Amino acid sequence: MRFEVAVAGRTLAAAMPSDAGPDGTLTIVIEGDGRAHDRHGRASADPTPDRAVGLELAKAWPGPAAWLGRPCQYVQDAACEPADWTTHRFSEEAVAMTDAAVGALMARAGADQVRLVGWSGGGVMATLVAARREDVAGLVTIAAPLDVAAWTRSRGLSPLRGLDPADLPPIAAPQVHLTGAFDPVVRPAVVKETAQRLAGPRGLVETWPERHDCCWVARVDEIAAGLDSQP
Repeated sequence: MRFEVAVAGRTLAAAMPSDAGPDGTLTIVIEGDGRAHDRHGRASADPTPDRAVGLELAKAWPGPAAWLGRPCQYVQDAACEPADWTTHRFSEEAVAMTDAAVGALMARAGADQVRLVGWSGGGVMATLVAARREDVAGLVTIAAPLDVAAWTRSRGLSPLRGLDPADLPPIAAPQVHLTGAFDPVVRPAVVKETAQRLAGPRGLVETWPERHDCCWVARVDEIAAGLDSQP
């Protein structure tokens, strides 16, 4: 079921299987950044992604999983402006909005714990949300630029104005952080140190022979199993 979640006067797109009944823990997959810029480097008019990799991951996840879009994706929100999906995509407002939407999805499913999963920029958002919640049973990031400042420097991009997982203390939840060996967008060396520090010695931090957007969906069973194996 596709629907919208209203939080703090804003709207986020979401989806959840009709059979996502209460089993204690809900998996929520957070979408990537989408079309932040056009091919000329200018802010796009609409950040809705051409391909929703996060939604594909949610559909393939073993067991019911909800999906949560990022601000201004798939919705008509009069408050949206380009900064929401460019310079301020990880702002306090965006993180607080996403955090509130996670709580709303959990309430809808009758869950008391959550596993947060995020691909690319969605992994950054999942990490920032996980750091402020006490009910996180697991965190998974896939091809995520977890050190935002280092990532923008490595790509020759302008700095983003917002929160950065690299500034967080370790997160007390089972974690899996995966990067792609053939990923030109998020190179493993740029984020590995932050991922290891956030996850601690028991977390799983690995580089797999994948690209940025392929073929993580085909490996969701392995990814979920890696999270389940954490003590």
